[in-house]
Amino acid sequence: MNKVLLLIIISLLVSCSNDPQAIQKPDPIKLGRDDVGYYMQMIVADHAGPKAQLWLSDQSKPLWFVDVRDAILFKRTPEEADNISAIYAHDMAKNPDYNNVKDIWLDIEQAFFVIGSQRKGGMGMPEAIPFSEKHSARDFVAKYGGEIIDSINQISTEYLTSIPGMSGADPSQFMKHNKN
Repeated sequence: MNKVLLLIIISLLVSCSNDPQAIQKPDPIKLGRDDVGYYMQMIVADHAGPKAQLWLSDQSKPLWFVDVRDAILFKRTPEEADNISAIYAHDMAKNPDYNNVKDIWLDIEQAFFVIGSQRKGGMGMPEAIPFSEKHSARDFVAKYGGEIIDSINQISTEYLTSIPGMSGADPSQFMKHNKN
């Protein structure tokens, strides 16, 4: 009887793991002019630097983040949803203009990151800047300082939650300014 029960359980587990919807990630979508950040409720496109989109398996649209670091913190926060199917961030290896990034997305699980550089996130905080190519990350570090991290799992939560010298800062200095 125990062998039959074990066989049934194994069969159910195998059949669930072959479910295409369980393993298929949604594709990244284009950032719209009206998309607002999950935490700050500010228009994401108004901010400089890489942004992130986080997909939950039970939603048809992503959660948007003004900073990549906020998407990583969402993933690490036990109080937030844990049914994450994908997190994409702007690929800065293919985005030479830090102030006006284009919709070129990278799965953050596949990214190299630069932390501690002179470049800040959209809200002026220390950022985890994603790159698809390590040589591009090296070039960035040579120009703006920082260090290269090989995996999202190697970025410390302490770094992601740090708030250096923000007293008296003018938030508008962290927004990109388009001359339209």
